[in-house]
Amino acid sequence: MRECVGCKQCFPSTHTLCRECFIELVPNEGVPQVVNERYTLTKVRHKSVAATLYEAHDAHTKQTVALKILRASSLADPRAVERLLVEAKLAARFRHPLIAELLDFGTLHDASAFLVSELARGVSLRDELKRLGKIPAPQAIQILGVLAEALDAAHVAGLIHRDLKPESIILSPDWMTAADSNDETKKTLSLKIVGFSLARVAMGKEFVPGTTHVMQSRGQLPLRPTYMSPEQFRGIETDLRTDIFSLGVIAYEMLAGQPPINAKKFGEFGARMLAKPPVPLHVINASVNSLLESTVLRAMQKLPDGRQQRAREFRQELAASVKG
Repeated sequence: MRECVGCKQCFPSTHTLCRECFIELVPNEGVPQVVNERYTLTKVRHKSVAATLYEAHDAHTKQTVALKILRASSLADPRAVERLLVEAKLAARFRHPLIAELLDFGTLHDASAFLVSELARGVSLRDELKRLGKIPAPQAIQILGVLAEALDAAHVAGLIHRDLKPESIILSPDWMTAADSNDETKKTLSLKIVGFSLARVAMGKEFVPGTTHVMQSRGQLPLRPTYMSPEQFRGIETDLRTDIFSLGVIAYEMLAGQPPINAKKFGEFGARMLAKPPVPLHVINASVNSLLESTVLRAMQKLPDGRQQRAREFRQELAASVKG
């Protein structure tokens, strides 16, 4: 297969020039354009160390889907593929209107794996944070409440995201209009959480000084640890409360316009996360009341027992902060 670095479209290996951009195509011989004799890769959406996300055409349903190919290096742990298949089967049985549906999954001949899911259309929370800086508190509370509702449903079903971040949250293009509307019939905020319950295949390894770059190059540690919980950083087995921590970090960033910890080096980030408390939100954003601040900071407690024990509890505290 070949890819265009301009428009990101995918072409058969026999093509050499993009017919739209008129630039030379880049070969990607390790990836077949047709996956599992069903999904034709049409466009690159995102690349990371561990995986590449494509748009693809499903020959059976005639729909456009999201197809993620996990690199073999991220599945180097012998238990990784087994974990992937077990969790993918669980995720494929789960249905929720706010979570992108997992449609298909499997392994490829080179020991990589593929995951096919519903294509969530809209704008990512990451893009909106770049555009707006801070999210106004009323809109942030509404988004966070909807996120907590979806997370709680998934947690009840036994699913944990483990890699929740602004890129994982896709908002409908009219989300701000809906959030601002005085018409209750138009106030329903539409969003989708993507990448659910599949991060564990590349996680679970304890951070060891001096091995960061190796583990990151294999996709076994994220390049951006901003949303990792302390237990993830330590390599401890996680439960649903790791998602609560990530949700708290996202909430902090939405309200402050910056994450609670900024550090360029992985080890430096870990030292700050485990030792230094974040700057109080009201110091950065005077519109944040004490109840909202305490809700967010509680979610980011270092020890899981100190956080809200359910996403539903986080949502209830958000609602109380509005009334307060």
